[in-house]
Amino acid sequence: MRTARAPLPITRMELTFQHDMPGFRGARHFAVEPLVEGTPAIFARLRCTDSIHLHGGETLNDLTLLVMSPGFLWHDYDVEIGELMIEELGLSDPNDMALLAIVHPQDPLSQSTANLYSPIVINRRTGVADQFVPGTSEQEFGWPLRAPFPHDREE
Repeated sequence: MRTARAPLPITRMELTFQHDMPGFRGARHFAVEPLVEGTPAIFARLRCTDSIHLHGGETLNDLTLLVMSPGFLWHDYDVEIGELMIEELGLSDPNDMALLAIVHPQDPLSQSTANLYSPIVINRRTGVADQFVPGTSEQEFGWPLRAPFPHDREE
């Protein structure tokens, strides 16, 4: 299934990942919280509600990531999701799919990057989600792990 999604404003919802989020053992339950409560947003917090076990045995109880709806800044953003993931997430209707990109924030925010290489794929109807990790290189996939935020080129 190839998806070229119109950007979707992010609303509050609970997510259950089918697998641990890569790099965070035990991270399966998350809350998506728009940065401005009560309004749909481009950016949101992705807050893990599980205790997470890091490499080396350390426990983390407050994992919070900044995420965004990538279609707002990258209007041609699309990814090809494999049939296995579609089945695992119960995505029988393409309109139920939403994508989130993890943001690597910088100061100022305009210097931030977004992970367009491995988006979080969400079934908006059920809250079932997973992070899509392609089996190809960034060049073959077509989207980078750290995409710079687009800037207006008008001078």
